[in-house]
Amino acid sequence: LGIFDSLRNEGRILGTVNFVDPGKSVYTSDTHGMAVLSTMAANKPGMMVGTAPKASYWLLKTEDADSEYKIEEDNWVAAAEFADSAGVDVINSSLGYTSFWDSSQSYSYKDMNGKTARITQGADIAFTKGIFVVNSAGNSGDGPWKYIGAPADGINVFSIGAVKDNGKLATFSSVGPTYDGRIKPNIVAQGQGVAVINGANKISSSNGTSFSSPIIAGAVACLWQANPTLTNAELKNFIEKSASLYPHQDTLYGYGVPNFAAAHILISKTKEEIEEPFLLTYPNPFESELFVIFQSPRDQFVDIEITDIKGKRFISKETTFMNKGYNNISILKLKSARKGVYILRILAGKSVYSKQVIKI
Repeated sequence: LGIFDSLRNEGRILGTVNFVDPGKSVYTSDTHGMAVLSTMAANKPGMMVGTAPKASYWLLKTEDADSEYKIEEDNWVAAAEFADSAGVDVINSSLGYTSFWDSSQSYSYKDMNGKTARITQGADIAFTKGIFVVNSAGNSGDGPWKYIGAPADGINVFSIGAVKDNGKLATFSSVGPTYDGRIKPNIVAQGQGVAVINGANKISSSNGTSFSSPIIAGAVACLWQANPTLTNAELKNFIEKSASLYPHQDTLYGYGVPNFAAAHILISKTKEEIEEPFLLTYPNPFESELFVIFQSPRDQFVDIEITDIKGKRFISKETTFMNKGYNNISILKLKSARKGVYILRILAGKSVYSKQVIKI
């Protein structure tokens, strides 16, 4: 299919290291890593494009697909140390540990506290080194365990749950909280019905937080490239603020589905030191859909309207509840609007927030 041709031809596979069988190829024994990579690095316009098609990658194998023992955690920590030495900015980790073939090594839910598992300790240390660590929440949501695994329980690990293409939670997506009461996952992304490259070198549909995690990791890399002065902690904060449930969160969706365009706008506006609260719209000009970010100074009900320049109301949403903090609003079905200039207003008691938008 040539999905990875540009990745290879442009030399953006910086290297490979096999921590399971040192010296052996990382490309043999299992196709899971290839499927994960495809969600980020695929670059065949018109066929499949990943979330970071121009990024450079180190391919580090730590998971032994033929067994499940605690040594794989040590492999992961060694790989994270290597990644730090190689200057890696973002780690995607599509794995998690709860139980092992040797049951004496297995974890209980009490161990999902951000402190016990060696892999979790290593992941949080990687974060202190400036690496953005993205990890799948796990696929145990409809099983007896149901909770996130390690290292998704890490304090600074960006744990990603899975949703369907309609934004509803995938039943298999592992949930929180951590044993010590922290909300996990951090956010969610599509993990059911995800396009991947399979072992037959064809595009197919697959399920798992293994794919929601790299989808986010690729987007993180792009957002960070656009805003290189941010720390990993600052970047994480902006992504969470852009998500659909922010400032609220729960143990199923975390802060919800992120909006990286919104996160970029929030970062840009912060740099310009815009006074809060503020109203942002994008894309502007728009064609058929308009997305709005409104930072509300309090929990309140507001009215939202779009009028033409003569004051004729085209769209109205009355008594819409806004949480204190950032709110994401989608205004759809604008395709029928005539081309021209419109005014979007949010009426909050005696306060009116307005923005000029252009239909093209």
